[in-house]
Amino acid sequence: MAQQHINIRVNPIITADELFDFYERNNICEVGFGKEVAARILEHPHLIVAAYTGTELIGLARATFDGLSAHIMEFSVDVRYQGGDLKYNNGSLIESDNSRLGVVLGERLCLELKKMGATFITGYIVENCEEAFYRSLGFKENEGHLVYYIDTRPYVVDS
Repeated sequence: MAQQHINIRVNPIITADELFDFYERNNICEVGFGKEVAARILEHPHLIVAAYTGTELIGLARATFDGLSAHIMEFSVDVRYQGGDLKYNNGSLIESDNSRLGVVLGERLCLELKKMGATFITGYIVENCEEAFYRSLGFKENEGHLVYYIDTRPYVVDS
């Protein structure tokens, strides 16, 4: 991808149309909810760091924060900025970061969280896919901890 000027914004105003277009363009699973439900994330307080080229949204990282701990809720990078030969070709998985857009977004997200007072930042990643990317930001595996969840999303098939 040709070098383009990328603008990183903290807590930008993102419209439901803009968000949903980004999700559709990058095969992100929230498309299965439809625009109205997927856009609910814009109505609840959290930190959002977004990347734009011109007026086009090309990356989004968002985290919740409780005053001490933060959790990354979404980290999505336009597949055009990840590089070729992606296994999943899904913007919500950071398989590759050839453009370093993900690193720029991630470093800014972590910086903003630390400025807010975060001393512990977590994120769920896809095994055998995103480890290298998250390590590049300074994350490490939380060994000995398991993740428990309830998942009633309509697009998840119960196995």
